[in-house]
Amino acid sequence: MANARLQITDLDFIQIKNNLKSYLQQQSEFTDYDFEGSSLGVLLDILAYNTHYNAYYLNMVANEAFLDTAMLRDSVVSHAKTLNYVPYSYSSPRAITTITVETNDTTPGTLTLSRGQTFSSNLIDNMSYSFVTLEDYTVTKSNTQFVFENVSFYEGRLVNYNFSFNRNSNPKSVFQLPDSNIDTNTLYVTVTDNVGNTATQVYNLVSDVLDVDSTTNAYFIQEARNGNYEIYFGDGVVGKALPDGATVTVSYLITNGTIANKANSFVPDGPIGIYNIIDIVVNDIAAGGAIREPVDAIKYSAAAQYATQNRLVTFKDYESYIRSKYASIDSLSVWGGETDDPPVYGKVYISLKPKTNYYISETEKQRILQEIVNPKAIVSVQAEIRDPEFLYLLVENSVQYDARKTVLSEDAIKTNIRNSVITYKNTHLNTFGASFVLSKLQDAVDSTDLNSIIGSESTVRVQRRFEPKLNTSASYSIKFNVPLHRGTITNKLTSTEFDVYDNTGVRRTALFDEAPQSYTGISEILVTNPGVGYTSAPTVTISGDGSNATAEAVIVNGRIQKINVVNRGIEYTRATVSITGGGGYGAEALAVVDAKVGTLRSIYYDSLAQRQIINANAGKIEYDTGIVTINDVRFLSVNSTDGLIRMTIEAEKGIIQSIKNTIITIDEDDPISIVTKLTKNSSQ
Repeated sequence: MANARLQITDLDFIQIKNNLKSYLQQQSEFTDYDFEGSSLGVLLDILAYNTHYNAYYLNMVANEAFLDTAMLRDSVVSHAKTLNYVPYSYSSPRAITTITVETNDTTPGTLTLSRGQTFSSNLIDNMSYSFVTLEDYTVTKSNTQFVFENVSFYEGRLVNYNFSFNRNSNPKSVFQLPDSNIDTNTLYVTVTDNVGNTATQVYNLVSDVLDVDSTTNAYFIQEARNGNYEIYFGDGVVGKALPDGATVTVSYLITNGTIANKANSFVPDGPIGIYNIIDIVVNDIAAGGAIREPVDAIKYSAAAQYATQNRLVTFKDYESYIRSKYASIDSLSVWGGETDDPPVYGKVYISLKPKTNYYISETEKQRILQEIVNPKAIVSVQAEIRDPEFLYLLVENSVQYDARKTVLSEDAIKTNIRNSVITYKNTHLNTFGASFVLSKLQDAVDSTDLNSIIGSESTVRVQRRFEPKLNTSASYSIKFNVPLHRGTITNKLTSTEFDVYDNTGVRRTALFDEAPQSYTGISEILVTNPGVGYTSAPTVTISGDGSNATAEAVIVNGRIQKINVVNRGIEYTRATVSITGGGGYGAEALAVVDAKVGTLRSIYYDSLAQRQIINANAGKIEYDTGIVTINDVRFLSVNSTDGLIRMTIEAEKGIIQSIKNTIITIDEDDPISIVTKLTKNSSQ
């Protein structure tokens, strides 16, 4: 036994037990260790289980000791505290409204809409939700009406709690809030010094200790081990200390988070004073609702915010800080104005996609800038929030399949392929910085049914949507931000319909399309080597994928001084120049092809379904840059339910990269966004 060694590196139960048996093989005192029904066999099981459990829990303890490996929320939150990061709470949806109160009285006066006024929303999934005001609004009567503008409604229930402070029982002046789904952004904290002193002071939340001193009415917040939030106060050095016997009053919203997002109509639960509300106009529908920060997000945000050092300098600073302060973000992009075309120096642009909508309102943009960004940003840098620009993909799948290897109908196969495309979208697209890869989409389609699908070919068109100004002449720049494919007669840029006047003043239902053979040709020819010995003008030949371009050389002192373009030609995307004859040698030249630019025209179809041109030069298509320009035009109306004109064209490449504020997506609600054509194997 003295020389026996026990293996201690294995932590699996079976391996631990086998190691114990190997150890016992080296002794003769106990011989029934290898008999499962023996008493010693049972003891070996117990020892192995005990060792396994201890190893497991020790590993867990070790994991919980580090932010990146911790799994328990209270462990992650504890690590985040050391980085001065507080996980964000539930966030209440907010709507912006205008309220009108009718008095039938012209006597001058004022009316106050008080904090705590409640309203009920429209039904969302057969449920109505309570909204409340969080501040007082006072307006002066205009004629017989009181009009309250830009009134904020917050979803939730407003509650109040009083805490009595006793220094002996609560030396750290920590008070835990009893509700779990609170919106900490709505906290309102006041302190009354003692029973004999009825003066109440407002205390404000502070996140940076550099902003406070011993007299600052400040409170701090942290997440407790049970998931609720705690507020605590200063110690007389960092923040004003609470006097013994003080009463702390806390008011906040208990919210449902995301459920009431998109509430778009409200009714009052009661009058304002003695007057009934006659009208509530919703300026911005309810948005911004969110649940509390998940564990994985805390891990990322805590480390990222620590790196910002409570200031906004780099793009990553902006991204991490905004995410930590604004919970309702699905995707975020930040870039400098110097990368714009043309460059704008001294500006940083922010684009964010909310979790429950496509855009955030102008009011919400200003709140984010004023309350979150500007207080931490560099003074010399101006921040601006831009809306996301959605680049929609229209996918057409041509799929060949073997009907003998599937029991599914064609409709079922098409449905499954559609679901595969949607899964690809949800997995790879729909965020800033995402990339669309055609080959990966085709893999997803082929993998829908490996048994029956023989092969597929997918074509993708890109679409931009824009809202025109009606009854106003204006020009437009539609930025696809991807190289565009040169059109053909059957595959070219088109748009949805709109109404305009033609050249004779007749109202027409029109659309845009790409004019055929609209490429510019050779813009100039650069002489790179003038050559020597030319006695006459040599022949200049232009070769390429276009036609009809011609040029003439100018000779000075036996050398080619320049080459003049006589005919620019059409449809050139590439060209080479050869110089022959003239008695000399050595001359070389380079053809400059205009950027791939096509012509946009507006057309309509007459009663005989014949195409008629309204404007043969309605704009241009820059294929390389992906910019479509519409010349000055007056739209009368748009023939779509959402008031948007859709412009669609094929992309030049099968890889499309999202840049800046572009989000690549597929509109599932559009019936032409995902189209599948099935073909049975020809041998069947």
